[in-house]
Amino acid sequence: MLITVHTLRRLVLMCLFVALVGCTAEPDLRSGAGAGTPDVVGIRKVIALVPDTQSAKEIRNAARAAGYQELAATHLNGLGLSMLTFRMPKGVTGAEAIAELEAAVPASTVGINHAYRLQQSSVPPDGLDYAGTMIRWGKDGCRARAPIGMIDTGIDTTSPALVNAQIRTRSFFAGSAAPADHGTNVATVLAGPNRLRDATIFSANVFGQSDTQGLKAGADALVRALDWLAEEDVRFVNLALAGPYNKLLDLAVDRATSRGLILVAAVGNEGPQVDPLYPAGFDRVIAVTAVDAQSRIYRKAVRGPHVDVAAPGVDVLVPSGRGARFVTGTSIATPFVTARLAADASLATTQDVSMVRRRLAATSADLGRNGRDRTFGYGLVLADETCGN
Repeated sequence: MLITVHTLRRLVLMCLFVALVGCTAEPDLRSGAGAGTPDVVGIRKVIALVPDTQSAKEIRNAARAAGYQELAATHLNGLGLSMLTFRMPKGVTGAEAIAELEAAVPASTVGINHAYRLQQSSVPPDGLDYAGTMIRWGKDGCRARAPIGMIDTGIDTTSPALVNAQIRTRSFFAGSAAPADHGTNVATVLAGPNRLRDATIFSANVFGQSDTQGLKAGADALVRALDWLAEEDVRFVNLALAGPYNKLLDLAVDRATSRGLILVAAVGNEGPQVDPLYPAGFDRVIAVTAVDAQSRIYRKAVRGPHVDVAAPGVDVLVPSGRGARFVTGTSIATPFVTARLAADASLATTQDVSMVRRRLAATSADLGRNGRDRTFGYGLVLADETCGN
């Protein structure tokens, strides 16, 4: 859609509001020292400094037994120390982690990763394009570790925003093609400027029909699209569409996932009171909801126990051949999650959706009620540890 004066005014006011009130850190990261919530680098992390090899071994064993995940270890020659970084288990606060690990290894010094900043004002990063900053995407983009499938409308492969992507297309409908705006927007979030480098996208166009309610795709088209993507050995599949339960689609999803495809789908925009929509409603699919720049849920997003993770999806700035446009909906949130998975070297060869869920649970910022919930799932997807440049 076009950028309107009203939209720009609203977004500028929103940015001013954020600048005035500041940001709220995760409450479970409190270190217990001082009031308020700390400004940290890398939420859910705790760092231990130990003086010798034996202490390092002891703290590793203690952390592993308590459910911590070791992320990194560095020997600091100049200080005569070793530094170990752990991800805290869900539900453990910063203060609890410090007390637990220091009690287990008295020679250790444990703390959360506080941030220190230059004391001057500057222009907010990325201006009105908040999404990349919000999910901590690398400013120079990330390399795609696996091929990506899209089941959507067609893609305008001449778009300047997609000049660096390799795109293969196939259609799965009879008659004339639907406009390519939606698919182009989704592809631009996946592989546009500063997102995924070296991306190969297999674009399955399933939209060739419309009625009074807009574009529609048949379950048969979705089934054939999944078949093609399975033949091409695509790893991650983005489905920015939703509809009712269908047993044909159910079987196709079951076969596709059993062959190692990881499906990522929008929960839908029918509102919080409806039953789950599909394919996001299948337990073998990663279900994505949308939030705005303040991590508030998109008011039309479907909710339920199937929701896995949230991503920016309200007034997202998408480059196009005509300049840029603001786009809203769970459709536009979904490719942020797909891109995050495709950039993660630890998931490049996985064929297990359970492993993907565990990875998202471990690396997302909890929103709403503590732990996974019906609104935000595991929380806001984050990409700061997944780029692998």
